[in-house]
Amino acid sequence: MSDRVMTQKESIEYLLGRSKRKDDTFPIRREFIQARVEGLLLGEPTTGPGPLSKLLRAPHALELLLLVYAVTTGGDFGVTERSQLWARAAGIYMLPDRNASVAVSRQWQHLEKLGLIKRRQHGRFKRIIKRHECGLGGGRLSVAYSAPTGAKGDVYFRVPFAYWREGWHQKLDMPGKAVLLAAMSRRRETFTLPQDTRGARALGLGRHTVTRGIDELLSHELLVKTGTDEMVNVRTKRGYEWVNTYQLAKPFNINLSNSEIERLKAERPEAERTEVERLKVERLEAKYQALKEVELTAEEIELLVLGGNARRKARGGGRLRHPSGPGQASPGQPG
Repeated sequence: MSDRVMTQKESIEYLLGRSKRKDDTFPIRREFIQARVEGLLLGEPTTGPGPLSKLLRAPHALELLLLVYAVTTGGDFGVTERSQLWARAAGIYMLPDRNASVAVSRQWQHLEKLGLIKRRQHGRFKRIIKRHECGLGGGRLSVAYSAPTGAKGDVYFRVPFAYWREGWHQKLDMPGKAVLLAAMSRRRETFTLPQDTRGARALGLGRHTVTRGIDELLSHELLVKTGTDEMVNVRTKRGYEWVNTYQLAKPFNINLSNSEIERLKAERPEAERTEVERLKVERLEAKYQALKEVELTAEEIELLVLGGNARRKARGGGRLRHPSGPGQASPGQPG
């Protein structure tokens, strides 16, 4: 009899499978990264650190939360599973004994204090119910979860299951994960990631976290430096500063706002037409090369046409035209 225990990869795949999400992605509101800040002086950032900033020293809690976000899709937005399964999936504790319950319980408690989940007894197990991504920020009470709409004030971004399936949950450290989530929340093809204190605060992260995270993503080629852009910064002598611009690489380049999509369409119609024409020319050249390699007699062409007509008739389709007509005049008919 085998005493085999599920691996971390198998545990994660089981949880992802039970979510039944067709597109293999899950949504997170931008408020998880950046909390809205009210009553600031003119020129100060209107966003500040969201709940993510309080999880930078709790990597296992973040992994548990992301799995809960991925798995829960409706109803009370809750999920009930054994502690041992959660412990393996989040990489907290791999042995199938009672110590897993203690290890996981500490992480659930941390998330519950932030107002990101709620625990409820469900038979012998705990049911984990996700709450609104804003948590308890700004002295607010925890808010019940509802599916994000994408409307103004309810902006969200999508995280692909490839985060786990390609092993990025293990390859990336916390700065890399935090900046990856922040970059996806920008919902633009090309964006900036300010590394000064004020700019990092607007991202909801610390300056050192942003710098380390960018370096980490660049080293893994998940982030690509595309150039520089001139941005307003009244704290500088010029009132402007040059900042680096970036793009996310696959599989995380999946978040574009509707306005960004329309902007790209307006900027690239000619490029898109040129690409279509190039593909057409390539297909025609391939057909020409294929025809050059085949020399058919008139009798063979006749047989091909007759065979094609028979097959189309069997499928209920029309007839093929003979190569000699109607575009080519027959004897005794006007051209």
